Amino acid sequence: MNTMNKQALMVYNPFSGKKVAHKEFPILIKKLSEMGYHLTIHQPTGFNNMDNPIIKACHNRWDAIFIAGGDGTVNETIQFLAEEEYRPTIGVFPFGTSNEFAKYIGMTCNMQALSIIERGNSIPVDIGKFGNRYFANIAAAGWLSDITYKTPSSLKSFFGEWAYCLHFLKTFFMTKQSDVISVNVSSNEVISDLSLFLIMNGNSVGPFKHLIKNSTHNDGYFHLLTCKKTNRLLLFFSLIAKKLNITDNLSIIHHTKIKSGCFTIPECIALNLDGEKAYVKNLDFKVLPQHFHVFSSTLE
Repeated sequence: MNTMNKQALMVYNPFSGKKVAHKEFPILIKKLSEMGYHLTIHQPTGFNNMDNPIIKACHNRWDAIFIAGGDGTVNETIQFLAEEEYRPTIGVFPFGTSNEFAKYIGMTCNMQALSIIERGNSIPVDIGKFGNRYFANIAAAGWLSDITYKTPSSLKSFFGEWAYCLHFLKTFFMTKQSDVISVNVSSNEVISDLSLFLIMNGNSVGPFKHLIKNSTHNDGYFHLLTCKKTNRLLLFFSLIAKKLNITDNLSIIHHTKIKSGCFTIPECIALNLDGEKAYVKNLDFKVLPQHFHVFSSTLE
């Protein structure tokens, strides 16, 4: 037992994910206290800059900020954390539906997370910035990109992340593709006539695992997947081919690695940042290399 007194903020979202997972929360508090953490618990009920506990933790140079929630809770927390000069080490407990960022840093369950935190393993991670907003794992816009925040909570509570698959199929076959999107990847490369783009820190999204083969981590680049506006049947087969790692000659889905870019998106289209609906002041994207330190097993 570590009796050294360490200051930490616990951002806890009691409404995230499946209710049964929240039974572990008192155990987490007890174990972290036994590790020597003096915890201040705060629920993310719409943070503002006045009396903000995250900003206070940074200004007072606390040792850690723990996040018990899903990707939305992570995203809400990092909006404030990313702006500070001193940023405590982040620990994530996966209480959400999909927990993309927790899986990305190797925190696949609460007991494993406790073990990693107790050993003190931490690594730097890249994050993304889109306009005036930050994201830890995923940014997207266009057709199908609103699935994570439009899937009913009741469906997510019952089916978990597979609820996204059900809502994906419904949206895919029953809605029209969005107005076209384009992206300037560099001064001499423009990808245009898109119905969807997806920027990924890792190589998976929801139940769709390993979309990017031979993915590297924390190299200052994110993955950009773009989807050309096309016949939905052709797109469906292209998606299946991508999932099964089968080469197709349709050139509908394109992958590249980027560290910055400028997007052109119709005003009626919102962004999806870490699964949450977001609006930004401009459409410039960039990677912030090794911006956070997180408790983690070594990323492979």
